[in-house]
Amino acid sequence: MTELIEREKTGFKVLDEILEGGFPRPASVLLIGPIGTNKNTISQQFMWQGLKLGQKAIYITVDTLPKDIIENMLKYGWDVRPYIERGQLVFVDGFSSRVGLESHARYIIENPFDIDDVLRTVFIAEQEVFGSEGHGRLVFTHLSTIMFCWNRREIMKFIERMHAEARKFNSIYMLVYSEGVRNKYIETFIKQLPDVVIALSKEWVNGRAQRYIWIEKCLKTRYPKEKMIFHTTEYGIEIEYPRARTY
Repeated sequence: MTELIEREKTGFKVLDEILEGGFPRPASVLLIGPIGTNKNTISQQFMWQGLKLGQKAIYITVDTLPKDIIENMLKYGWDVRPYIERGQLVFVDGFSSRVGLESHARYIIENPFDIDDVLRTVFIAEQEVFGSEGHGRLVFTHLSTIMFCWNRREIMKFIERMHAEARKFNSIYMLVYSEGVRNKYIETFIKQLPDVVIALSKEWVNGRAQRYIWIEKCLKTRYPKEKMIFHTTEYGIEIEYPRARTY
C-alpha cells in the first residue's frame, strides 16, 4: 500500500504545486545559499504561513535581534505581534546576550557557541511550546555564525538532533545556513541528513543580480530539477514557475 504522506504548505504557491502539496511532515529542511539570497526572508515567509494556519512556531536567532526580525516582517505585511502576544510565536534569543544587550525574549541562549547551551534551551522551548501536540514550525537562522566555531563532531551532533526533534514533535524544522562558511566537505555532510534541501544562488545577468532557487532533495517527493527565478516584492518572495517540468 502507498504510504499516506502528510503535506504542509510552504508559504510559496509554486513550491506547494511542484512538491505535491508542500513539505512532507515531519521534516527537517535545510535552506542553504550564499549571503544576499534572501534566506531569512524566505524562512520568515515559511513561518508566517504556519502562523496563518494556526500552528505554533519557534524562531531561533543568533545573529539578529528579535525586534529587528519583527520589523523586517512588517515590511511585507506580516504582523506577528498578535501571535507573540497570545503565545503562538516565541523567540529563542541567542544574539542579545553575546553582544551585551538585555533581552525580553521568552527563551535566551546565554552562549550560542556552546552547543550544549543551544540544545538545552531549544529542548525547553520545544517542550513548552509544542508540548504533546507538536505539529508546529521551527526556524533556526544564521546557523553559519555558530557552526563556524563548532568542530565537525558538534556540527554532526546538532544536525542529527534537529533531524530527530522534528520527528519527535511531528513538525517541520527549517535550518538556515550561509554557504561558504565551512569547507565543501563539511557542507556536503550538512546536506546529507535533512529530509529536504532547498538551495539558493545569486548570479549577475546583464549587470543585474538574478536570484535562483531549486530543490536539491525532498523526501518521498517527485520534483523538477531545474532552477527557478525568484523576486522580492512588497508582499514577500515570489517564485516563477519552472519553464520545463523535469521530474
